[in-house]
Amino acid sequence: MERDELAAGFFLIAHDEFSGKLRVNRERLGYGLVAAELAQLLVAGRIALADGRVVLTDSYTVEPNEVDGYVLDTIQRHVSVRSVRAWADSLAQPLYDLISRRLESLGVVRRESGGGLVRRKPDRFPGVDLLAAARPRMRLERMIGSPRELDLPGAFTASLLWTLGLEGVLDPEIDRSAARELVRQVNEHLPADLHTVLAGVRAAAEGD
Repeated sequence: MERDELAAGFFLIAHDEFSGKLRVNRERLGYGLVAAELAQLLVAGRIALADGRVVLTDSYTVEPNEVDGYVLDTIQRHVSVRSVRAWADSLAQPLYDLISRRLESLGVVRRESGGGLVRRKPDRFPGVDLLAAARPRMRLERMIGSPRELDLPGAFTASLLWTLGLEGVLDPEIDRSAARELVRQVNEHLPADLHTVLAGVRAAAEGD
């Protein structure tokens, strides 16, 4: 897994690397995965936003992995041009499936059925390679503690966690007041298109 695979990193942050338990709301995990994937494609120049709607660009300088490829193909095949809010609903489950399989195939996690007779519990994804499974969270926590190290992927991921109310996945010893102030500053400097992505998944999470 490459360091800039934002959606895979978000998936790992959302799961405890030891127990494999999901540490956030399942629906919000899905919206976070969509936001992270669209942000990665925006930064890579593979998609753009036109009047708030997602469109493809002509930038195909690097072959995408299967997750990127699926999203790009889906956008290309769709008859109408859709907003981030619309994609948040339709891509959440496919991205969950694709990213979990990718992380399994890379030997980062293994899948354990959640089970449940009446209401199915979320599957667990304990780390096979514990260092790799914990790395996205540890990296983000380090950058929050040392803002000079903060890069664009880290800044977006931090903002995404706070946008969806999922900051509780981070180390409880992190100074929450300082972290909130950092995220406020981050939000003042994020590119406009990334703000649009965050607004779209926030609307999805809030049912707007």
